Amino acid sequence: MRYGREFLALAVLSAVTSVASEASAGSRPSPAVGGLVRAWTNGNVSIETVVEFGNNPQPVTIVENSRINIARVIEIGTGTVDATIVQNGTRNYVDVIQVGSTTNALIGQSGVSNIADITQVGNSTNALLLQVGDMNTGAVRQFGRFNWLAIFQFGR
Repeated sequence: MRYGREFLALAVLSAVTSVASEASAGSRPSPAVGGLVRAWTNGNVSIETVVEFGNNPQPVTIVENSRINIARVIEIGTGTVDATIVQNGTRNYVDVIQVGSTTNALIGQSGVSNIADITQVGNSTNALLLQVGDMNTGAVRQFGRFNWLAIFQFGR
């Protein structure tokens, strides 16, 4: 049974990574939409902050592979807002705030300590959280008419 759970975690992480790699091209907010992107990385720490607002916000994709990964995303739009975050490191932190008619958050974390915080406001809110590690913490708040949430947490 243990190998079955590990296989499922590997399959979901593979799907998350493939979606992130396909969407990574052109996934930053354009100046016409309104947004801010701040990224700082050295060999041990990676910090990325994306703030995006407007009528048609672009999908946000963040992939971090440092020892310590910190990702913060704030998206406010009138249409669909999407965020995909993949982190592979010892310590992984994610904070996502989304407001829009449809909100989608896809987060995959693999490391010793994984922390994710998701807040979504919209007519339809969707979140998928996958954490593989020794200490996994996830908090999700969804305020909408149609809410969908899936959380997968596995020990290493």
